[in-house]
Amino acid sequence: METEEFIFTIFFLTLGPIKIIPAFVNLTQTMELKFKRELAIKGIAIAAGICFYVFLLGRNLIEKYHISLEGIEIAGGLVLLISALNMIFPTAQPPKAPEFQPTALKLAITPVATPMVVPPVGVAAILIFVILAPRYPGRDIVIAYALALMLVLDFLVMFFIDKIMKVPGLLLLLNVFGKVLVFTQAALAIQVILVAFKSLGVIKGWSS
Repeated sequence: METEEFIFTIFFLTLGPIKIIPAFVNLTQTMELKFKRELAIKGIAIAAGICFYVFLLGRNLIEKYHISLEGIEIAGGLVLLISALNMIFPTAQPPKAPEFQPTALKLAITPVATPMVVPPVGVAAILIFVILAPRYPGRDIVIAYALALMLVLDFLVMFFIDKIMKVPGLLLLLNVFGKVLVFTQAALAIQVILVAFKSLGVIKGWSS
């Protein structure tokens, strides 16, 4: 659970660009390119601010409330699992292009910055890794780098969305790949919970 690959994988699943493309296309389908790019710039700037705030907030939470690391792992695993199940059995519709066009700033705040770029499960993922980081020296840098990389990728897919959508069969490919990612997220979520249970002594004789 402490590997760099695991951190990048979870951030890619929860904060990465794959989930953004269909939602951003649906939201901006009637908008001009200039407005889309303004929306991408403002949205990613606000999202970066949210990530930075959550990054700083994580350490204070564990110190203030004395939350155990195992408790964080179990809570984080449940959030990841519920998020994956919600994507497997969706109830809400993706954001639609508004009948009247609000300002770029209003749309950048919501739905672009949140929940598109930084959904609740993304906030949870950042908190989990930041809180667990003291257990693994040097992980703060990895977390910061992974966050920055995801934000850059998110910005690029929004800024160049018109060119990206010209790729033949892209939406079909994203749909298939998205299903694989959701299953992976569910499996990793259960893995996190099992590791926490092993640390607590609930599970014996099991190796992660």
